[in-house]
Amino acid sequence: MQDHPVKAGIIIRKFKGLSGAVNYAAELARRLPAHGFEVSVLAQRADPALAAACGAALRRVPSLPFGGMSGRRLFSAVAGYYARGLDLVHGQGDTLRQDVLSLHNCVHAAHEAVHGAPLPAANAVGRLHARQLAGRAFRRLIANSRLMKDEVSRRFGVPEELVTVVYPGLDPARFDGKARGLRAELGLSPSDAVAGLVTSGDMAKRGSASFVRALAAAAASAPSLKGLIVAAPAQAEPLRKLAADLGAAGRLVFTPPRPDVERLYATLDFMAYPALYEEFGITVLEASACRLPVIMRFGRVGAAEVLPAGLRAELDFGDEGQLAARMAALAAAPERRAALGAAAAEAALAVTWDKAAGAVADVYRQVLAERLPA
Repeated sequence: MQDHPVKAGIIIRKFKGLSGAVNYAAELARRLPAHGFEVSVLAQRADPALAAACGAALRRVPSLPFGGMSGRRLFSAVAGYYARGLDLVHGQGDTLRQDVLSLHNCVHAAHEAVHGAPLPAANAVGRLHARQLAGRAFRRLIANSRLMKDEVSRRFGVPEELVTVVYPGLDPARFDGKARGLRAELGLSPSDAVAGLVTSGDMAKRGSASFVRALAAAAASAPSLKGLIVAAPAQAEPLRKLAADLGAAGRLVFTPPRPDVERLYATLDFMAYPALYEEFGITVLEASACRLPVIMRFGRVGAAEVLPAGLRAELDFGDEGQLAARMAALAAAPERRAALGAAAAEAALAVTWDKAAGAVADVYRQVLAERLPA
């Protein structure tokens, strides 16, 4: 390793907003300097204030008038030009050339889980991932769970020795369960047992309709049960209609995503996260750190890998009927919720962004060491 800071570039097309990939890049940019790396962010669309808050230099990649696979190939080429002078490049799934690739989604597996059919061959993201993974467009791949590592090895033949699992993390000082909740603001009473689905993005992938149907089915045996779903207005509308059709409209409230997500967790008594396929699921980790038990399919959610195996007996489920039974049981058992939440928190609070950054820095050092002459 050189005595001076190594210049590392994080390439991400959009470095703004509340997405998981943006948060991942920002958290690494904040922490990698402590490991000897000087970080630049290369992006087409970026929030300069976010880059400044992370202490990262911002290199703007020009926007291109092309979409689909052609636009992605061009972005990859242009981003490579703007990466001149960097010692190492860390891609976030947008480019065809990088030293280290962080994969955030397994689009083929997720599509099959949701739709029961293969991802269409014309899908631009699927084609890009196939070229990246089958073509080894990286020296090292960072997977965000063993679930993801197994998927890329099975589907694309990526050698296991090229894949390092690094779990996304959290800030323990923020997700400590001490935030002030939003019950009064959202029309929920202190006596309600509130189940939440906190997520963003693809609501079908996260099983939002299953959440609504299970909530409605559980209502007969759990009269105190209410539901809170975090969703943008357009995403919420079909779920509102479904709840109304099931006679559960009065049991369900919606709120759009918000930056102070810890206040949403403080509003809940437990989470129900019926994702059909979730490569990691940062909200599962955050909710667990806030002492909330999370009902989920343990074999389909990467974040479950960091939680104690003993939680599975009471929080895993198969079909919607079992999901409803789990929700009703937790709604009626505050002491059991507290015990399960405490066990989850102990494990989740150990999965920090500081540890993630240290693990990523180790991957960087492996790649740099391989370049040195023998």
